[in-house]
Amino acid sequence: MPTNVLRDRKRTAYFWGVLLAIPVLLLIWLMRPEEGFIRWLYPLFILLCASWAWRLLHQTNLARIERETIAATTVFFTLKFVYYLFWGSLEHNWVEIESTYWVMAFVMVLAYIVLDARMGLVYSLVLAAVTLALGLLRLGGEVALGQYQAEFLSFVRNQMRLFAMAGLLYALAIVKDQLAHAHQQVEQMHTLARTDPLTSLPNRLALSELLEEASHRIHGVYVVLLDIDRFKQINDRFGHAAGDDVLKEVGRRLRTSLRKSDMLGRWGGEEFMIIMRGDNQHEVLAAVERLREDIAFWPFEKVGAVSASFGVAQGHIGDSIHNLVERADKVLYQAKSLGRNRVEISPA
Repeated sequence: MPTNVLRDRKRTAYFWGVLLAIPVLLLIWLMRPEEGFIRWLYPLFILLCASWAWRLLHQTNLARIERETIAATTVFFTLKFVYYLFWGSLEHNWVEIESTYWVMAFVMVLAYIVLDARMGLVYSLVLAAVTLALGLLRLGGEVALGQYQAEFLSFVRNQMRLFAMAGLLYALAIVKDQLAHAHQQVEQMHTLARTDPLTSLPNRLALSELLEEASHRIHGVYVVLLDIDRFKQINDRFGHAAGDDVLKEVGRRLRTSLRKSDMLGRWGGEEFMIIMRGDNQHEVLAAVERLREDIAFWPFEKVGAVSASFGVAQGHIGDSIHNLVERADKVLYQAKSLGRNRVEISPA
């Protein structure tokens, strides 16, 4: 799955998750106004959630929001854990303490999503260790005196869940990282297989795929083939290294001058292809003429003046891509035979 698609899906999932959390937090605040922590600090966290939702909706940097969410949620619910552990009756507070463990588990999951596996493990273990130390500080001495036995057993179970969850999530994160690395390698191989190594332009395979896509709506498609004039003489006179430089410079000039909707690639040898769309033939031909001038007007380093001949074919309903390319190729050689450094268009 492309990175941008995955990022958009994460953004959408976060947005709805935060948006759903707001009414839940608001309901708790309304139903438990007698609790000091809830009464005074829950409105602050609700405002934080609302700000995250607003920023997610307005495309603010996703990585920054993820890290803010982890940090703020950790601090907020660690404070809640400390408050209910050390103030008031443990029997009365235990429901809130256990609910805090669920939030800690959520923070662990989010940490493994945002961070790499090693950092996720470190973060999760530190979180579990902090809650363990706080719980033992509060309960250790009183359990030794025979008090809070049920709460202590619940505390131990919750701590075991946190540590087990940290280990399980680490194993899953390792698999996630390996899959992400494999996916990245596949994407790189896919790109390399469709990229001309000399000019860094799409190669013949990539252009063929683009032509296949264009065939579904061929009316208004223009195929432009261009061939560098007397390229063999350039190689023979100045050497193949100079010829390679000419190919790269032609590719650079074409890429700089193209319209945003045009697609350029190296068709093979000294031949390039441009796939264009347009409703007005005169505008397309004017754009191609500018490309010809951009090549011919400025001398090339080491070799001097270079020109190219262009053949243009317009797609019509019922055309095939094979026929369209053949017609462009035919008028390209017609441009060559008529003196080179010119643009010819195939008759409809």
